[in-house]
Amino acid sequence: MAAPRQRPEPVEFDLSNMIGHLLRTCQQVHVAIWADHFPGGLTSPQFAVLHALAHEGALTQVALRSKIRLDRSTTADVVRRMVARRLATQVKDPHDARRRLVRLTAAGRALYAESTVRATQVNESMLAGLEEEQRTRLVTLLGSLLEHHKGLLDYRED
Repeated sequence: MAAPRQRPEPVEFDLSNMIGHLLRTCQQVHVAIWADHFPGGLTSPQFAVLHALAHEGALTQVALRSKIRLDRSTTADVVRRMVARRLATQVKDPHDARRRLVRLTAAGRALYAESTVRATQVNESMLAGLEEEQRTRLVTLLGSLLEHHKGLLDYRED
């Protein structure tokens, strides 16, 4: 007869030092600040789509989600909502009829132009209280962390 499994003893740790807890809490702060600056309902993921399309031009959903680091279902939902609001359109790719391209409409371009100042204000509010060197270091460290784990998220260019 096999020996009964012993349950591992719990490890003591300080939740306030756990990266996942800190990132989730920071995301809650970001959402609250974003809502204060964008009362009309434009979300941060929608702004990211506007930004990518304004700078890159028409993109497939795969390329779009990779550029803005969103999962498939969220990207599909955001694009669907933006098409419904007439901020973006989906058209067949002239080089590959199996694919569809997402592109900004004139209304989407106008909303992007209006929103950049507020998005910058959100960023400033989020980083308030940090000195310039701390801001740069934080953004660099988070970028390094994302780069290290990029394989977990299945982002790719097509």
